[in-house]
Amino acid sequence: MFLTVVFVGVGYAQDVRKVSASMIMRTSHKGKTTNTRAELCYATSGRMVTLFPKPAELYLFNNANGELRVYDPTKNTVLQQQNATYSTETTQFFFFLHNRKADLGLSSMGFSLGSTKFENGVMITTWKSPTPLAKNIKRVELVHKGQNPIFMKYVDPSDRTIKKVFYYDYTKLGTVDFPQTITQIDYVTAKDSIVTKTAYGALKINEQVQSNLLEFIIPSNAKVIK
Repeated sequence: MFLTVVFVGVGYAQDVRKVSASMIMRTSHKGKTTNTRAELCYATSGRMVTLFPKPAELYLFNNANGELRVYDPTKNTVLQQQNATYSTETTQFFFFLHNRKADLGLSSMGFSLGSTKFENGVMITTWKSPTPLAKNIKRVELVHKGQNPIFMKYVDPSDRTIKKVFYYDYTKLGTVDFPQTITQIDYVTAKDSIVTKTAYGALKINEQVQSNLLEFIIPSNAKVIK
């Protein structure tokens, strides 16, 4: 969920073919906090399967093409949709395991590099928004410490900060540095914000992966909902 001059891409991490993890997402808004837990598996080929066990078991499938399927085993129904925002190429696993952490996908979305500066041991790049997004986003500021992104900020045409994202608690996945915790702050208004903290644990790769989520198949008799 990626400065040619500074970073040299070498394709995806050759030693990582698949990853499994547990995920806890904590969302806080207007004094209320909700916690969402899930188990997931991601293959560098693009397939991702996520299991949400509560309050009712749900399986979410998505791929690099933006195809999304949500399977409810209790009702034996499957919801099918397709949208670029559902693509696994917009996920943290794709950005980091495919060496896209230089811009975290900004260039592929049409953003262009505007400036680069160095301050207090970090590199700050500013990315100009493409025309289709200019009504909502004026620029994005991205901060790297070494080769790892640690902060992103989205600014609207009125120069108001509308989103901040922090990346931290890095660990190794094979030879790749991966942030186990991401905190996102969405500023709905000047006085209202939504804070989402996503933490990954029990990270395993390749033969260490014991989960069979990637092999899960939706029953052929599941009722399709569109």
